Amino acid sequence: MHPDPLKAGRVTARKAAPQGSGPITIAQAAGRSDKPAKPYEVRATQPMGLLLRVQPSGKRTYYVQTGRGKRVRIGPAGTFTLKLAEERAKRILLDPQAYEAARTSGTTLLEYIADNYTDHALANLKNGEKSVARVKAIWKPLLNKRVADITAVDIDRLRTKRRNAGAAPATVNRDVAALSGVLTHWTKETQAAVHPLAGLDALQVADDETIRYLTPDEAKRLRQALADRDARALAARATPDALRMRDARGKPAAQDAPAYCDHITPMVLLSMNTGLRQGELFSLAWANIDMRLATITVLASHSKGNVTRLVPLNVEALSVLTTIKPETVVGLVFKSPVTGGRFNNIKKAWAELTKAAKLPGLRWHDLRHDFASQLVMRGVPLYTVQKLLGHANPRMTQRYAKLAPGALADAVNLLGAP
Repeated sequence: MHPDPLKAGRVTARKAAPQGSGPITIAQAAGRSDKPAKPYEVRATQPMGLLLRVQPSGKRTYYVQTGRGKRVRIGPAGTFTLKLAEERAKRILLDPQAYEAARTSGTTLLEYIADNYTDHALANLKNGEKSVARVKAIWKPLLNKRVADITAVDIDRLRTKRRNAGAAPATVNRDVAALSGVLTHWTKETQAAVHPLAGLDALQVADDETIRYLTPDEAKRLRQALADRDARALAARATPDALRMRDARGKPAAQDAPAYCDHITPMVLLSMNTGLRQGELFSLAWANIDMRLATITVLASHSKGNVTRLVPLNVEALSVLTTIKPETVVGLVFKSPVTGGRFNNIKKAWAELTKAAKLPGLRWHDLRHDFASQLVMRGVPLYTVQKLLGHANPRMTQRYAKLAPGALADAVNLLGAP
């Protein structure tokens, strides 16, 4: 007697679950509450194409595969029982294009974001969660409008309102880019003939940005503030009371003469000497550092431009890393003392540091500007600076050209040379 194929679909599944968990069925996966380190999928045998995707957040969503590289979202487990997901999958498989066209024709922007785009953004974009939140916050007037009815005129009207409210052109362009991601996804999914943003040009951004970099006196004050901060913290740890408390808690004795009290000074000095972004520092692993060749490899997955680049280490940067290098060089270079994992932010420490250095308004990103500015002012070619910073577009690096007026004057003076 042959088993019921529908029942078999609930019992037998092709497994893509985490190692060590053992084979699981689609029903079991739907009923779990685990939060895996990596997303995985469990597929049913009947109806063919039905699958459950489990995200690291614990979110579980049913999909049905309609072709190679094509799938249609059914909905979240919980909202959809397995039986309902099976029935919906069968209906979709009868005519996937007709189903998707009927479903999306009346879909609002908010519904499309919730039902289709969010999973895509979280899985494929570095800042997917922030991008989705940005669209919802900035484009509220469009959220309850059918996606098919949104036009370039609607978007232009709202971005003009944003500009009149004081938002900078570059900020508004980023707002539009976030919305464009949703609309591009919708256009591909529905095979729409025209993109809603077709014909809408980006706002012109004036090249009048003032590059914030450190003067020699400011750099001296920042370094002094770092040294003072380390000295105070290390002195406090060396008092008799502090040592007794350390012994009482069973903590190991500190090294004899530590150079830094924590991660802040090494992070600042590395930023000043390498131009690494804060996020790149947070993701920096010992495996990406070659002390012998004095280089840091910034992986594409950790870089804003999605391009791997090699950053040389100068004497000070190499000295900093040598000083903080542990006996076992594995994992992240800078680990959060709270979670033991990647840092989220260091806003409080940075605010206290810039206040002590009397540098109000100095942003961490300005250390990257300072790195580039100091190179340009010392005659380093812009192309070289572009490669060190990891700029995909040379126009980003061109901002620093104004810091090398001597080079322009030298070029003009060549005309008068005998």
